[in-house]
Amino acid sequence: MTEPELRDKEQIILQQIDSGNDDVQKITSATTLENHHVTYAFEKLEQHGLLTVSKPDGTVERVIEGQKRVFQHPKQAELTDKGEQHLEQADTEPLDEYENLSHRELVEKTHRLETQIEELEQKFNTFREQVHREL
Repeated sequence: MTEPELRDKEQIILQQIDSGNDDVQKITSATTLENHHVTYAFEKLEQHGLLTVSKPDGTVERVIEGQKRVFQHPKQAELTDKGEQHLEQADTEPLDEYENLSHRELVEKTHRLETQIEELEQKFNTFREQVHREL
């Protein structure tokens, strides 16, 4: 059986579950994803055998945006063995891109990336200064 083709949203959800954010509310709080996106992805990932999804009974109490909230326990997910294997494989795939580069190509790529990081840091600092002035 071939590996399922996952969208970025689904890959993010798998990574969130792996890092301990194992229910819909925790994932939506930690990402920009909305409830319906996470719920749909749970269904799809469960169909692919990457997750097991459950809906615990009862309520859960959490602090959300500084306010204590009590609500029905959201759907919860756990990685299956296949899901864990998928994440491990996904973690190694980007490295393949670099393995086939020559030493010179690696050095050039590193310099380009360092330049990009420096430019982003400068832009971020400028942005931060603009925000401080506005506040």
